[in-house]
This record gives sequence, C-alpha cells and structure tokens, in this order.
Amino acid sequence: MPGRHAAASQPRRSRGLLVLVVVLALLIPIAAFVVVRELRIATIGHPDPCSGTLRVHLAAPPEIAGPLKRIAMRVENDRVPVDGACVTYSVTPAASRDVYARLSGDSATKTPDLWIPDTWEWVARTGIPKDRLLSLSPSVATSPLVLATSQTQADDLQDDAGSWATLATAGRMALGDAEESGVALSALLALRRSFTDEPATARTNLGTSILALTKERVDDLDVELDRATGYGLIRGVPATEQQVLNVRRQNPKADIVPVVPAGGTVHLDYPLVAVLHEKRNGARLIEAGATLMRYADARSGRAEFRKAGFRDYRDQAPPPDADAAGEVTVLPPSTLDDADEVLRSWAAMSLESRLLTVVDVSHSMVVEAGERTRIELARDAAKTAFTYLPNTAAVGLWQFSENRDGARPYLQLSPTEPLTPQHRADLNADLDALPGQTGGSGALYDTVLAAYRTVQAGYDPTRVNSLVLLTDACPGASAETEACRNEAATGMTITQLLSTLDAEADPDRPVALTLVGIGAQADLAALDQIAEVTNGRAHRAKNAGEVEGIIIDLLLRRQCGPACG
Repeated sequence: MPGRHAAASQPRRSRGLLVLVVVLALLIPIAAFVVVRELRIATIGHPDPCSGTLRVHLAAPPEIAGPLKRIAMRVENDRVPVDGACVTYSVTPAASRDVYARLSGDSATKTPDLWIPDTWEWVARTGIPKDRLLSLSPSVATSPLVLATSQTQADDLQDDAGSWATLATAGRMALGDAEESGVALSALLALRRSFTDEPATARTNLGTSILALTKERVDDLDVELDRATGYGLIRGVPATEQQVLNVRRQNPKADIVPVVPAGGTVHLDYPLVAVLHEKRNGARLIEAGATLMRYADARSGRAEFRKAGFRDYRDQAPPPDADAAGEVTVLPPSTLDDADEVLRSWAAMSLESRLLTVVDVSHSMVVEAGERTRIELARDAAKTAFTYLPNTAAVGLWQFSENRDGARPYLQLSPTEPLTPQHRADLNADLDALPGQTGGSGALYDTVLAAYRTVQAGYDPTRVNSLVLLTDACPGASAETEACRNEAATGMTITQLLSTLDAEADPDRPVALTLVGIGAQADLAALDQIAEVTNGRAHRAKNAGEVEGIIIDLLLRRQCGPACG
C-alpha cells in the first residue's frame, strides 16, 4: 500500500543523508588544506605589494585630526605602496598658526611633510616658493563661518542677519587676533566681502566695522566659545559650524546656536599641501598626499568627516545634526589682496595710540559749515574719533586761539592719558564747552609747532604717536577778511614754521601729523605745506560725514604711515 511503501523507504533516505554528511565532513578539511596550501603558494609567488615603511608626517588642526587619523589607519591597514614602500601617516594635531610660523620663519623645529591648515590664507602668506609648497587639493572638508550665540540673542538678531557687517555689529561679535586665528581672519574677510562698494569706500567701511567692534576684542576665541558650557555667551563669537556642533555634542544643554547671514558667509576650507623639503623626495610626498586624498574622498572617508561635523567640500551639504546651520549661501572666494588688505586694517586698528587733538576756537570757527558751525563740526568729529579708540589709548586735548594761556595761543584742556571712563567723561565735557569759548585770531603756526614739540617730547616707542589738528585755517576776525588769513599778525610765519619743523624732525621719534581743514574756505595749500614737511596728511572737510571719513582714514593709515600713499 502506498502508505506502507512510504514508511518502508524512509530509513533508507536517512541513511543516504547520513552518508552524505559523513563524506562532506571528511572532504571539508581536505578542501581547506588545499585552499590554504594554494594561498600559501600564491603568497610565495606574489609577495606583499609593498615592503619597508614610508612614514609621512601630517600636521592638521586639532578639530580635523581625529577623522584624518582614522582615514590614515585605513591606508596603513590596506598596505598601500608608495614608491614600493608601505605608506603610513603620523597625524599631529597642530594649530595652523604654529605650522605657519615654522614654515615662514627660520625655526629649527622640523616642518611636516603634509599640512592641512584651516584656511588657504595661511599657505598664501608663508612666502615659500610654490615649488616647495604644493597644493594637492583645495580642500579635504569644509565648515562655514557662523556667529555662535545664545538662542535668545539669535532670535533677536533675525532682522540684522542680512550680512556679516550688520550681524557682527548687532551681535557684538568678539574680535580675535587675525594674525593668530584662521577663524578670526575669516570673520574679517567675511566683513570685507559684505561691502561691495568701490575699493576705497569698502576699505573705509571695513575700518569702521573693526573700529566699532574694538571694545569686543578678546585674547582667545576658543576660550570665549567655551563660555557656552559654563555661564553662557556674553557676546557673539565667530566660529565654524563644526565648532558649534562639537560644543553641542559634548554638552547637549549648552545654550549655543549658529547664525548665518542671509547674504552669505565664507568657508574654512582645510586644503591639503605638500611641503617639499628636498626635490628628490618630492614625488614620494606628492604620491603619499594623493593616496591620502583618495581615501579621504572615498565614501568611508566622507562619512568620517560628516560624523565630526564637517561638510563635503564638493557639494557643501550640511551635516545631519539638527543643530547644523542648514543650507548657506557661499560668498565669492577671497583673494590674496583681500587678505592683505584685511590684515593691514587689522594691524592698524590693533596698534596702541598716543594722540593729542588740537581744536581751533578762533572767531571764524563760528561760521556755518552746512547744518552746523565749524566749531560744532570739529567738536563732533573729535568726539566721534574718541569713541573709536579703546580704553588703552592715551588721548589729550588742546584748544587754540590768541591769548589762551597768558600770552600763549594754546591751552591744554586734558592731559594725554589712557581713556578711562573718567577721562572720557572729562574729554567730552571739554569738547562740549568749546562752542562757547570761541574768539580771537588763530595763531595756527605757533600752535602747530608747540603741539608737535609736545608730542615729540613725550614720545612713546610702544605706541603710534599722533597729532590731529582741526582748524578752518582761517583765523581772521570773520570769513570775509582778506583771503581768510591763517595767522595772527604777531605770530610766526609759515616759512619760519616749515624750516623749524624740517630741522626738528626726528626719524627715531616720528609724529603722525594730520591736519583737517574745516569748511570750504579752509586754506588747504598752507596745510599741505605743513603736512609735506612732516610726512603728514592734510584734508578738507565740508561736512560731518567727510570729517568722520578722515578720522577713520587716519586710524587705518597708522600701520603704514606715508607708505599708504
């Protein structure tokens, strides 16, 4: 019967299966032996693709060193040959500024074989010939510049987030040293890129922005950023998106968010550079750099950077973090000229000042100049200039007209001292009183000489020693007097002044002299002669805007003096 037939055949099938299992069990070790034997034979016939070791030293900023180490380990595990040797990478976390200093100076400290700074500007500024510092990739990863701030302040800044110029001022952006920090330099480059005016106006606008932010200068942006994990941020801090994400990952409760201007921002680009110590090793280092870049560009390499909070340099796609800044507009790339201009402006604004301001209070200063009188224009210009100066600046104030201090035509109102709150208040009070103290003839030339000698006698080699004189160069009894004369009848002549200044000029104690002619009738020809003999500058200002521009120009030119042109 069918049922019985099936029952009877079942044991035979089980026995057959058992035999098959036994046979396979016997064959597997034999097959394994054959495979291992064949692999050994293959290995003997085809040795490792590399032999020996080529150790390449790579320096990179601490924030990107972690992903680079993991990528480098993959290269090492894969035993990738470079010129026949197995390449390995020694990745050293190093601030871009430190490597830059080693490369551009005469330091005996060993320089790396490969370098990844946080911005290309470090490479461009080293001064090393291109055949010794070779770009292998414009970027391994990027991160946009943001303003790190608290959530409350970020909400308040929505209306001011159109450009870096408005955002920085409204957010009280901390200023770091652009000579020491790639983030600080990028922040100033972002400010510069915010101004699309013609070059001279853009330069003035940049200087104005830096001046407006000088009170927010800090020693270390990283220390300022760390406040988010403690007492909280007290001002906006320029940072990369990656830095903000890193703070949030380490301390999820930190009150810190990234704000990006709608008009666009700049990126820190982390380029890969080969440092060719010797030309005979150049090909090996270039190949080693290209190998590292190939692994960095692989999917696993990109994942490492994204996990660390960076963006892919090819598409700028934001990292997956909820705290990321999202899609951002990228400003046009900066040029080397942009960086030079920004650094010159920063250097000029960073210099400590010792400034004597001298204001004409002769009778003709009551003549109107636009919507204000000349003396009001001079007063407001001086007050504006003082607001731009940091508390460490030393400032003094004189007035001049005939018989101001006995027979002398000038009078010290405030000594040249640091701008403490009390000294600022005293200066403002003295300036406010000037419109009520006008009268007499100007004695311009005697005052210029006395003020010049005073600044020179008190010369401070650690500061920029400046003299600013505000005058209508028209000290006659009224604007209608003969050709708006420059000098009281009993004063020294301009010829005497020029010869004396020329004889007393001291290159070891230079005085930066700026003369500002207030009003359309100011005798600029006379002021130009004085400026020429002292390597100073003379300007005419017909309104408040021109006076403010002159003051900013003066501060911008402190770093290079007459060389600025």
